[in-house]
Amino acid sequence: MIGIRQIDETDWRVLREIRLRALAADPAVFSSNAARESSFPESTWRSRLANPNTGIFVLYSETEPAGMTAIVIDRDDPSKQTAMLWGSWLRPDLRGRGLSKLLYEARIGWAESHPTCTRIVVSHRESNIASKHANQRYGFRWIRCEEKRWSDGIAEKEHFYELFLVKTLG
Repeated sequence: MIGIRQIDETDWRVLREIRLRALAADPAVFSSNAARESSFPESTWRSRLANPNTGIFVLYSETEPAGMTAIVIDRDDPSKQTAMLWGSWLRPDLRGRGLSKLLYEARIGWAESHPTCTRIVVSHRESNIASKHANQRYGFRWIRCEEKRWSDGIAEKEHFYELFLVKTLG
């Protein structure tokens, strides 16, 4: 059975485990790396989960963490209306099974319930075609690209997309 849930500060060990596994398994798709984050103290992991402007979700296969994804209100947006998607990863044996649907629905739902969020931005490395196709399935539209040196030392374009939320009053 596959399920997803938002984790909280008490789940900091789960976040550490799945994040480090993701960084080690697929270092080319992240802006960070396992060596850097493995040195983070417990307080860093807890603070990520305690932030009310961050939603971190873990995908479970039975009872084992098998993927993760996150959304955070952009600290560079003074209006707090823009959220950024980050940290998405699925265990390789679970890929290609449509599970990105759970990841996108969890994050979009979080953004829709956040009191100030009206826009979501996501980015991907140019070679990460799976990420491109996934975000476009959910209505994200391309806005720009920038050159970036990734954590593996390779320079490759980063493509950015946005999705505007339609919020109803009441």
